[in-house]
Amino acid sequence: MTTGRARPRRGSYMKNKKDEKPEPAPEGVELVVTQEDYEAGLKRGWTDDDMLKPSRYRMKRGGFLKRHPELKLEEKGRA
Repeated sequence: MTTGRARPRRGSYMKNKKDEKPEPAPEGVELVVTQEDYEAGLKRGWTDDDMLKPSRYRMKRGGFLKRHPELKLEEKGRA
């Protein structure tokens, strides 16, 4: 026999952090090395071979598997 009350629901139906999808990482990364950064490295005892020259460097993320497609896991059989 029912009492007319709503049945308690199992679990929480409120939004939580686990439901949120993380923001995807950017495709490109930009690194800026200033003259002050370069001179600070020289003062620490680093040589110019140890550091990047003052400039703006743009790099793409994830290029390793694009250059080496034979290393993708889903194509290889597992033992």
